[in-house]
Amino acid sequence: MLTATIIYEDNHLLVAEKPPGFLAQPDGGLRPDLLTWAGEYLARHKPGRAYVGLVHRLDRAVGGVCVLAKTSKAAARLSRQFRERTAEKIYIAFVHGSPKGEAGRLDELLVRDGAVTRLARDGETGARAVLDWRVRRHCGEFALLEINLSTGFKHQIRAQLAALGHPVVGDAKYGSPAAPQGPAIGLWAERLAVEHPTLKESLVFEARPSGGLWPWSLAV
Repeated sequence: MLTATIIYEDNHLLVAEKPPGFLAQPDGGLRPDLLTWAGEYLARHKPGRAYVGLVHRLDRAVGGVCVLAKTSKAAARLSRQFRERTAEKIYIAFVHGSPKGEAGRLDELLVRDGAVTRLARDGETGARAVLDWRVRRHCGEFALLEINLSTGFKHQIRAQLAALGHPVVGDAKYGSPAAPQGPAIGLWAERLAVEHPTLKESLVFEARPSGGLWPWSLAV
C-alpha cells in the first residue's frame, strides 16, 4: 500500500517523504493525500485533537521531502519562509536530452493556461519564475539535473524545463514522449532547508529516491 514515510518530527514539525501518487491535500475524491495521512498519523500518536498544516505543496506525480506544521504558530512562520523565498528547495529532474552547457539560470514570466503553466507571451502579465539548474550526470539520451528552485509557481519546473526543450521524463502534460512510469514523473524533491519556527536553527532534510518509488533512481 502506498504510504508516506516520516523523516523528522518534533513538537512543531512533521517532515515526510511524500510518494508519487499522493496528493498534497484532499481534492474531494478518493485518492490518498499527505494532509489526511498526517492528520491520521497524529491522531493515533497525540492525545486530543491534532493540528496539522500544509505550508507548501508538491505535485501529485512528484515525490520527496515535504514539511508540515503541528501548530498554527509553526504554520504561519514556515509559510512566511516559503512566501519570502528563504527556504531552500533542491529538486532533481530526469529530462530528455542534455541542455547546452553544464549550468544555467531560467528567469521568466509564467502564466496559468487552463490545466497547464506556460511562458507568458508578449503583452501578457505573468509571475516571475526563477530557478538555477546544473547537470549532475549525462545519461545517453537523457540528463539528470539538479534544480535550485527560488520561486514556487505551480508546475514551474515542469513548464520551464519543457520550454527549454528538455521536458521531464514521463511528464506527458509537458511534452514528454516517454511512457508514464506508474504515478511518477522524473522529478523529485530531494532537499529542503528551513529555519525552525521556534528555535531559529537551520534544519536540512533530504530524501534520496529509491527504485520502488522513482524508476530513474539508478541515475542519481
